[in-house]
Amino acid sequence: MSANIQQLRDHLLYLLRGGDAHIHFDDLINDFPVELINQKIEGVPYSAWQVLEHMRIAQWDILEFSRDASHRSPDFPEGYWPSADTLGSVKDWNQSVRAFRSDLEQMQELVNDSSVDLFAPIAHGTGQTLLREVLLVADHNAYHLGTLTLMKRLLTKV
Repeated sequence: MSANIQQLRDHLLYLLRGGDAHIHFDDLINDFPVELINQKIEGVPYSAWQVLEHMRIAQWDILEFSRDASHRSPDFPEGYWPSADTLGSVKDWNQSVRAFRSDLEQMQELVNDSSVDLFAPIAHGTGQTLLREVLLVADHNAYHLGTLTLMKRLLTKV
């Protein structure tokens, strides 16, 4: 493997782990007040738990699409969000956190696997590559971690 490809893998792993200007998932989630996960904010159509669950579903879908030709994505957009009236329990929150972390680790394992060509089209896709899917995960996670950060500040008035 060329040094440039290894450097790209290292940069992608750094990005997925919340490096540089990105919010690290655990830094935000570890002290998120679980008593506020269902609290709505005026003008925001979802709760913190619903955002976390959306992140989990989307990341899981991208991971499975990247490695499993038989995977079928949920219907868009309704399959990527809990229904607007769904409340999450602390148990639901913790399960979403664990699943999110696990899927993120598995995505990192794919990136770190030198037998996987980051630039090869995914055989069952329509031109997507693992590189594209990893960047999609990183961008999507960063966007919604920013949302959760703002929600936490508004909910706790910090």
